[in-house]
Amino acid sequence: MLLILITTLFMVACGGNAAVTTSQPPATTTSVAPTTTTEATTPPKADDRVQGLAVAGGFEDDSEPEPVPSDPAVTAYSGYQEVTDADGILSVVVPVEWTDFYSGPWTDNIFGVDGGTEGIGIVIGVAPDLEAWTDTWTVPGLFFAASPLLGGTVEDLLDSYAYLADECVYDARYEYDDGVYIGALDWWSDCGGVGAAYAVIVARPPGGEFTVVIEITLISEADLEAADAIASSFYVVQITGDGGGLDTELAANYGSTDVAAGFEPDPQGLSVEAGGDIDVAAYLGGECAGYVTAAPDLEVVYSGSPGGLLRFFFVAELDGDDTVLVINDPSGAWWCSDDSYDTYNPTIDFPSALDGIYDIWVGSYTSGELVPGTLAITELDSVHP
Repeated sequence: MLLILITTLFMVACGGNAAVTTSQPPATTTSVAPTTTTEATTPPKADDRVQGLAVAGGFEDDSEPEPVPSDPAVTAYSGYQEVTDADGILSVVVPVEWTDFYSGPWTDNIFGVDGGTEGIGIVIGVAPDLEAWTDTWTVPGLFFAASPLLGGTVEDLLDSYAYLADECVYDARYEYDDGVYIGALDWWSDCGGVGAAYAVIVARPPGGEFTVVIEITLISEADLEAADAIASSFYVVQITGDGGGLDTELAANYGSTDVAAGFEPDPQGLSVEAGGDIDVAAYLGGECAGYVTAAPDLEVVYSGSPGGLLRFFFVAELDGDDTVLVINDPSGAWWCSDDSYDTYNPTIDFPSALDGIYDIWVGSYTSGELVPGTLAITELDSVHP
């Protein structure tokens, strides 16, 4: 449990120097009551995950910082409550004394991702006093956010917090796997010169559909228990990559074509240029990758399907050019492909093809790079890159 494994990482805070925590919600936001509240005398667990930050993997006996002082200002919270955002997508358990609450779109971030006015995801901020928590290192609190738009590795995202070195002492990075989310945890100590600790978790579900960011400020021994409750309970209900900047409603770059089952000649092909400036991984997650345009490259309206094979593939003009294929099928499902048939050319098969619209994107691996080639469609298993 967190109380056993990281108590020795923490030093009690006292005094007050200003903190720079740019990803926290703005102090000017109007506070509102949490959506739901469930009081308990001990931190409840939301599921059967590994408890608390014990999932950080433990700490080496010879690398433990100074222990927690025996006389912290607050020794225990009176109870715990579950808070959620207005849409019920994010939920987490926090102390009942943390009464100042914010939820809304995640519009400002330190990762350089532009989400426009709608933001890159959803955020919850909760503390005894959000303004004091944002401006100083003397108030505990939580920043909890989730986004389907954050690409890159967990390590890269955690490296974005290097600015904290101006006010905190970096301890170490630990593996994080609680059975629901997998990632890493960075521990910072003596923040603001007043002994506050700062824990940052970046993690994803196994499929990589979205990224969770947890930031916890700890200033007393009681906050160790609070952090344990947070790490054991934070949950994202339904935020997933839904295509985002890939817009099936836009007119396709190379138009729309009607294709009837049994078409001849087979295969049929169209010269296109693969590539764009939208990061597929940021919007769809999982194994999807590459850069495409917002609009599909081609829209295929397929009809008369006998329930057999329908195959799409792309062959680059220059051998060795690496490309990707992304398709939104008639059911609304997203499909991605990279290399196939021992080539760098992508292929997506629909073994029992449905009638309807197939929106197709062809991408390259460098933003803005255009790769000329041929987008092909076939019903013959013998035809491929």
